[in-house]
Amino acid sequence: MHIPSSIRFLSASLVMAFGLAACQTPPPPAPEPAVAPVAPEPVKPVDPVVIKEQELVDAIQMYVDGRYENAINALTPLSTAQELPMSSQVKALKYIAFSHCVEGRRKPCRQHFDMALALDPSFQLTEAEKGHPVWGREFSNARAAALRSKKKPAPAPASTPARKAS
Repeated sequence: MHIPSSIRFLSASLVMAFGLAACQTPPPPAPEPAVAPVAPEPVKPVDPVVIKEQELVDAIQMYVDGRYENAINALTPLSTAQELPMSSQVKALKYIAFSHCVEGRRKPCRQHFDMALALDPSFQLTEAEKGHPVWGREFSNARAAALRSKKKPAPAPASTPARKAS
């Protein structure tokens, strides 16, 4: 069988073209667009008052949830935290007192009401809180004692006996 030279030439040309095309390396990928490095946002300073106020909210929630010992443990350092305003310290003392009363510990309940009144003599319970059968009475006793101690005159300074001239 005789194949004309023109077809052979065309066939050879096609084989070579396809062969060379198969060997060709693909073009390199387009470079990624340059992205400027993003500076991290500056960390805002944490306000210690905000942290302590949140701790107070969390501790009161422990009381609300009936976890009285946990509430007492969380509230105790907050009752003297310098970062908190006096009203928040008094609130911490109030919930410590409530927790002790609920647990049947009247003496520490009363002591914490005494501490709250020493910190803020104008401290009051709400009408609903005053009506509680245990802590209402303890608060009334603490308030009466605070008012009595306020009315007592200050002791007179001790006088020193005069020396006799010799």
